[in-house]
Amino acid sequence: MPSPIINLSALEPLYLPHEMPTHHRVRAKKEGDPAEKVKGRRPSEIVIAQNLRHYVTEWRDTDYAGASDTTRELLYHWFGRDHTIKNSEGDVIPFRYYFCQREALETFIFLREVRGLDTLSGIVSEFGGDNREIAALGIDPEEDLWSKYAFKVATGAGKTKIMSLAIVWSYFHALRESYSPMSKHFVVIAPNLTVFERLKEDFGDGAIFDRDPLIPVAWRGDWNLSDYVT
Repeated sequence: MPSPIINLSALEPLYLPHEMPTHHRVRAKKEGDPAEKVKGRRPSEIVIAQNLRHYVTEWRDTDYAGASDTTRELLYHWFGRDHTIKNSEGDVIPFRYYFCQREALETFIFLREVRGLDTLSGIVSEFGGDNREIAALGIDPEEDLWSKYAFKVATGAGKTKIMSLAIVWSYFHALRESYSPMSKHFVVIAPNLTVFERLKEDFGDGAIFDRDPLIPVAWRGDWNLSDYVT
């Protein structure tokens, strides 16, 4: 059998992992032709996500207007400074968070701190599209008693890193901001043994908080998080 022909140009990235998406590919109009490169980010089919992208981008471009000093310092530290880390072989290499990790964390902070939205009905009524108010009324109040946020990112895109960013933000917000509603205590639940082993590698003994540039050097003395793995 002949070897399959792979168009290597279709595998070339359109932007770097830490950059905001600038182009995307769509199926060619003619069968057999290569995919077409289209300017702009691929729209999300999730209405709330698509709308939030616009607002979070504007918020980022205004230097995080309305955020606390703690939040702005952490966001600048994570995404505005150059970092290096040691790889598994002990070599020092440059490090930058992926854009999807950055945007997920920014969206969480935008909703929680800047807009003060901690219910699904509140988020839907603000960003749910044309029928957002009706959709918000359809949410069962008993299912909306606890704050729930979800990060939908591709497999291998670094959900663990997003979790670590959210933990550090919550911890220091609770520590440094008066009347902060955030927490300094966290529970990470694994859905199965495979994920548990991976999480144990990152969170066991606080490894990820020592390995990644999560905590500003001047704040290290205030970081006091013990972990318990069961």
